Amino acid sequence: MDRAAIERRTGGRAMLAGGTILAAATMAASVGNYGLNVLLGRWLGASEFSDANLMVTLMLLVTAIAMSLQLIAARFSGQHHASGTDEQADRLANWLERRAALAGIALGAVLVVGAPSWSDFFNTRSPWPFAILGIGMPFYLAQGVGRGVLQGRLRFGPLASTFVVEMIVRFAVSVALVAFGLGVEGATLGLSVSFVATWAAVRIAEGRRAGGRTTTDELRAVLAQTGPVALLLAGQIVINNEDVLIVKRNFEPALAGAYAGVALIGRAVFFLSWSVVTTIFPAATQRDEAGAGAGRLVAAGLGAVAAIGIVAVVAAAVAAEAALGQVFGQEYVVVARYLPWYAVATSMLAIANLLAAYEVGVGRSLGPRIMLGGAAAQTVLLLLLGGDLDGVVQAQAVAMVGLAAVSLALIGPRVFAPTETSTIPTPGHRRVPAPAELRS
Repeated sequence: MDRAAIERRTGGRAMLAGGTILAAATMAASVGNYGLNVLLGRWLGASEFSDANLMVTLMLLVTAIAMSLQLIAARFSGQHHASGTDEQADRLANWLERRAALAGIALGAVLVVGAPSWSDFFNTRSPWPFAILGIGMPFYLAQGVGRGVLQGRLRFGPLASTFVVEMIVRFAVSVALVAFGLGVEGATLGLSVSFVATWAAVRIAEGRRAGGRTTTDELRAVLAQTGPVALLLAGQIVINNEDVLIVKRNFEPALAGAYAGVALIGRAVFFLSWSVVTTIFPAATQRDEAGAGAGRLVAAGLGAVAAIGIVAVVAAAVAAEAALGQVFGQEYVVVARYLPWYAVATSMLAIANLLAAYEVGVGRSLGPRIMLGGAAAQTVLLLLLGGDLDGVVQAQAVAMVGLAAVSLALIGPRVFAPTETSTIPTPGHRRVPAPAELRS
């Protein structure tokens, strides 16, 4: 595929169409997931809801791993698609999916075998939810690879459908089992069943992959991409989840459950922004492979993320008590004043995450390293200020404002700098940066 064709495929209209499809699917999935959590918050009460939200938080840790696999797969899939060598990407995806499934089995074993210990550590009512969640791990990690292939090839419609399937299955199974009286165990089983359904939907949408063995050079190229993604993953895991885990560990169950409601709503900005990241990432990869610039795409993405954040912050400032009271119940209103600050923190994180994902897409590691630095800063501030909920929220807001400012200052000039001249790949040939070429 030549440079002109890639620029047409990744132009403003094409990306707007793809982004709209993904945004609609993400919104539908978010509405369904939030609706489920509203029901759980009301049916289970604050104490049991804190246990259910812990399972969701652990799932989000796994989601970060699945997203890292998706980014790796999207990058090499986009590179091969730009150079007309999709069969090589198929072989690499097969190899990566097998490793992802093995990692999922290992992670699931940690949850299943250690369930009693995890239950004691996090003060949960029962160890069974940990074991139930562990069963779905292999499927959830494996599906990340398939989603990455769809993303890298700009197949946004089929990719969007997998998010909708995941939400529908999770909502239906969880509601049915909780209504039947299975409580937190039923809600967790809904999560694991949705992992299996997502894996099946991804395989159907992706189609059958080519067989054959991968070469050493192909594997080396994939492994060269894991460093920046691993840094981005580590930063996201810490930033998105340590506050909930700290509160769950150190505060009484009712207060931890109320804070979980704030975190659940506050995280919406970050997860809604993923539709923007998912659209821009493969386009930036393909443009970089062809020697074209992605400054306009990134600028449009930053504008979209900023707009989402502004709406969220204003809405939280105006209607925090009403939102928590109407959505979860009056016992959650006691922490309503934290919601605007939480929205500010996640808005800043969303901006930094978009820039970091762009850096990964073009083979650079500065953005992920800045993300990891932001995670370290948040950890230090939480240790210093996290004695009460005011300090927990303030620590996150300060750390994330700093993270966004540093990201814009250091990555922004690189995004909008004139495009470096690079070799335009021809069919059957692809330019893959070796580890030493990963620019910092």
